[in-house]
Formats: sequence, structure tokens, C-alpha cells
Amino acid sequence: MEDPLLQVGRVVKTQGIKGEVRVSSPGKEALAQSRGKTVYLEDPEGNRRALTVESARARRELTILAFREIKSIEEAQKLIGCFVYADKENLDPLPPDEFYWYQLRGLRVKTEDGRYLGILEEIFPTGSNDVFVVRQEGKEILIPATDEVVARVNLQEKVMIIHPLEGLLPEDDL
Repeated sequence: MEDPLLQVGRVVKTQGIKGEVRVSSPGKEALAQSRGKTVYLEDPEGNRRALTVESARARRELTILAFREIKSIEEAQKLIGCFVYADKENLDPLPPDEFYWYQLRGLRVKTEDGRYLGILEEIFPTGSNDVFVVRQEGKEILIPATDEVVARVNLQEKVMIIHPLEGLLPEDDL
């Protein structure tokens, strides 16, 4: 059975003295709209605790969260290192052609001419755009997540079709 919870970040630091925390969040789109919703924090030992998001605001690659149940810096310090999970059911729908990261991981990646490149295994943010890490048989290809490169995504067929720019694929260097 699929886990209804989606890991959307990790508490990395406190923010101020009133109990807010900074969350490093590859799933920041899920956290940005989380006000009033319940999220689950899991400590390194695997203990989960439900907390209600009082406020959420983006700050560069971090999201600053305040919880209804946490009111002091001392309480917030105990949350550092916890993973943050959100219920997939609580995620807001995205506009067409936008996807949550969890929907993209595991997709087969092919070129427009049908060449199989591998499985999209990781996504990481950079300053200008996300980068998809596609792996096959120990080889890794980094693909910019831009409209210019990503031609189509079909979640039903679990496939991403890309339009590789010149020099993007390793054999282009030969």
C-alpha cells in the first residue's frame, strides 16, 4: 500500500525566538500552501508527531513554518533534524504541466526519437531551475527541468519525453 504521507522537507534551524523553524524543502510547493493544515514531524528515531501549521512563508530555498503547538525557541530547537511529512490528500492541485516532485521520481526518461535514457531518481534545486538526475546502469545524466528540454510528462504511462539540447547527452561530446 502506498504511504499517504509525502516527505516535504527537514527542519534545519530555528527562526527567531517565538518557535518558528526553517525547513529545507525540496517539496516547498507543498509547504507553501500548508497554513491551517496538519503536517507530521518525524525524529531520527522514527517517532512521528502531528503539528498544525499556523503560518508558512518561502525564503529562498527554505520555508519558514510556525506551528500552533510550538511557542518558544526551546521547543523549536527540539525539532531540528526532524523530517516533515504532508498528507498527499492535503496537497493543492497544481496548474496543468506542473508536478509535485514525488510524481516525477521513478519516471522513465526518453528522448523525442524514443531513445531510453534511464529512470528519474533524484531532483535538486539550483538557483535558476531544478535539475533531474537520470540513472541507467551506473551512468548518470543531469537534465535541466526547463520547458525547453522537457517536452512532455505522462504520469499514466510513467514517462517523461525530453528534447535534448546540443551537448546535453554524454555521446554528444564525441
